[in-house]
Amino acid sequence: MMAIDVIPNPFKDFRLFKTSIHDTNKNNYFNGIRQHYLAKKSNKFKVSEIQSHYCQDSIFKTIDLNETIHSLKQKGISRNLNLPAQITQDIRDLALTTPCHKPNNTQFRFDASEKEQIMMQTGKPLIRGIYDNTILSCPTIKKLETDPTLLAIAATYLNAEPIHHDTQLWWSFAVESTLYERRQEAQRFYRATNNPPSLTFYFYLTDVDLCSNPHVCVLESHRKKKLAYQFLSKDYSLQDISKHYGYHNITSICGKAGLGFVEDARCFRKKSSPSSNDRLTLELKFAAKPRSI
Repeated sequence: MMAIDVIPNPFKDFRLFKTSIHDTNKNNYFNGIRQHYLAKKSNKFKVSEIQSHYCQDSIFKTIDLNETIHSLKQKGISRNLNLPAQITQDIRDLALTTPCHKPNNTQFRFDASEKEQIMMQTGKPLIRGIYDNTILSCPTIKKLETDPTLLAIAATYLNAEPIHHDTQLWWSFAVESTLYERRQEAQRFYRATNNPPSLTFYFYLTDVDLCSNPHVCVLESHRKKKLAYQFLSKDYSLQDISKHYGYHNITSICGKAGLGFVEDARCFRKKSSPSSNDRLTLELKFAAKPRSI
């Protein structure tokens, strides 16, 4: 089945947010949320009121905000987001014409189309290809970071002013693996711990099936946790996860290029490598603004 790598969370020191917060002050969308938030004596957002602030200029024209929030609260994930075909094509084309780099090695750059030749030359597998700000600063991706619908979802669900924290675009490359390795990967479920409340929006930019490293989410795992799950940061076995949440709640997210979904960062997910097809994914992260700032 699936998986994606979760990027380590840097929220230990809220001072890291100062630059981001300064930047959001210049953004009309965030200003709208801020003004609305300060005006609420109860410090709580109402779906209808948030929706009224974000009724135009979104690329997501048919999203039911109430339905999305309900799904997030109950399941920890909502799958009703889809990118327009042209935007999907634009980002994919840009990725195919822009060099990416190996994780933790920005000097090792290569074109995704050349991965087979590089693996033959080095004799080592390429697991992931990461893109930096050269591509992440493109207008199409920047537009998604300030899309009114995404901000409305984040503000309503987090019950706070959302701060755009991070954007990632990466390839998960198909690699050969033994049956033992695949079985070992299938056991590794994990989640982010000790984070401020946050949401992650995922968008597939290639078709994703069970052989393409689909995202695997454990439904309802954001709100039904053992005490140990809340404090320990570790991998958990398939047996442990299925015993606590049930096999029926372990779900693989498959779909055509353009499929989008949003997930509570507290959900358990699984990490693996695609067996036959590469996957290109765009990820946008939003966190709740710390109350102390």
